[in-house]
Amino acid sequence: MAKQLELNFADLQSGLLVQRVVNSDVFFGSVQDIFLGREHQYRRIDDFTFLHVMDFRAGLPYSLRIIRENFICFQIIISGEYVRTTEDRVDVVNSATLQISNFPRSISDTTDGTVMRGVLIAIHREYFNEYFGLNLTRIPVGYRPIFSSRIGMMQALKMKTPSSVLIAAEQILSCKFSEPLRGLFLSSKVAEILCEIVHRMHNPQTSKAIANNPPRGRIDHIVEAAAAIYRRELNRPPSVEQLAARVGVNRNSLANGFQSMFGKTPHGFQSELRMSEAQRLLREGNLSVSEIGRRVGYSGYASFSRAFHDHFGHSPSRGYSLTSD
Repeated sequence: MAKQLELNFADLQSGLLVQRVVNSDVFFGSVQDIFLGREHQYRRIDDFTFLHVMDFRAGLPYSLRIIRENFICFQIIISGEYVRTTEDRVDVVNSATLQISNFPRSISDTTDGTVMRGVLIAIHREYFNEYFGLNLTRIPVGYRPIFSSRIGMMQALKMKTPSSVLIAAEQILSCKFSEPLRGLFLSSKVAEILCEIVHRMHNPQTSKAIANNPPRGRIDHIVEAAAAIYRRELNRPPSVEQLAARVGVNRNSLANGFQSMFGKTPHGFQSELRMSEAQRLLREGNLSVSEIGRRVGYSGYASFSRAFHDHFGHSPSRGYSLTSD
């Protein structure tokens, strides 16, 4: 079971106005068993900007819910990856691209053992646009809500990460200075990164936004993201077509990916998940058959009982101690 964490950027910003650097345990409580390593902290760059430095190994799987209305986020991953969900969209965030986003809420799922190195720069939207002189007319029309709307959009702008940005991010992670030199150095690197990104966005022929389809060889990560949706939404699993749209591939690619990774079709995979959960609930004996059926996505007793019998070869009531309907 993944550890559930939550972070509100407004609360984080308020805390950083009082204390320039805040470790993650201030907001999450004891997380020593989750973030193993050198650094997992947040730093105020100015009153409108903060830097999140990640240099750790995940000791446990965790799910981080983030509330970040009106913040533009620049995510630079040097190594590691996680799955990010925003409403009905799922993306794998990794070192393949620089990601720029502005959506009010998201959930990030990270598996245990993941070694994560990278930086996140979060900045108030209006301040970013004014301070860095963003020219919206130079941004592809489809991505302008990231910079023009308080609520942003559910899709991140993905760019090839310039080598200068990767070098600056690595310098942030490897900085050996003590305070106050450390603060001055990191602030200068954040400014360097944002200046380079704005320059690239103003010159799209230099660094074009890339498609949301995964690069070749990354379908395994997309399949994992799709499987995570099925695990999370047992009571209302999406159709294969809906799932393919949510993870950004076509139906055939998704089906082939599931067959390769799990030896099952997407439908077969989600059916097995639902039946396994139903069997677990039946063994606990705290719910009626009808209620268990509803919890794993069946509209009535008959449809659930039929599916259960087809899967296990016997009715859901056989061999279990159940409550009455």
